[in-house]
Amino acid sequence: MRVEGDLDLATTPLVRDALADAPSGARVVLDLSACTFLDSSAVQLFATAARDAEQAGGSLAVVAPDPAVARVLEITRMDTILEVHRSLETAL
Repeated sequence: MRVEGDLDLATTPLVRDALADAPSGARVVLDLSACTFLDSSAVQLFATAARDAEQAGGSLAVVAPDPAVARVLEITRMDTILEVHRSLETAL
């Protein structure tokens, strides 16, 4: 899945719905290469989606090449509960 622009309170429901449509037990790669901003609702979405994926036998990986987006994932410790990659190639 690819996210473009801001991932915030207005857009996280769209991503949440898309993640819910992923097959149970799948490995999902969320490509944030074109994402320019994350807020706390995005962080909460990642935490919930990672937990749900793990419980279903799958996983969630995030591609975050933008240093600002990657920094949010580091500060919030999301990088300790989901895979964070700098490129789509390493995530796949």
